Amino acid sequence: MNSLKPHAAFFFALGFPVALAGCSTSNSSTPTSPVVRTSEATAPAALQLTCASEAATRFDVSSDKILPVSSRPGGDGGYLVDLSMDGQQATCAIGEDGVVTSLERA
Repeated sequence: MNSLKPHAAFFFALGFPVALAGCSTSNSSTPTSPVVRTSEATAPAALQLTCASEAATRFDVSSDKILPVSSRPGGDGGYLVDLSMDGQQATCAIGEDGVVTSLERA
């Protein structure tokens, strides 16, 4: 009375558990904490590093003591880059062309 052919029954028996295994759910791919993103544009890394290099030269500070800590859009399509320099602060204004237009200690 079995209407399944022997090879069809064999594949059904193997395929059914495999299909069920593929249906299991897991929360491992779900992030445990939300990712925070800001919509504010930041200066490209190359421009931030140009500011840090210029600050090392102008303020006679070792380049390994200068760190760009934040940046934001500035006037005329450029950026303002905040720098930490061996415990001091500075702000660099730089154009998209990589020319530093202003560098001042804060």
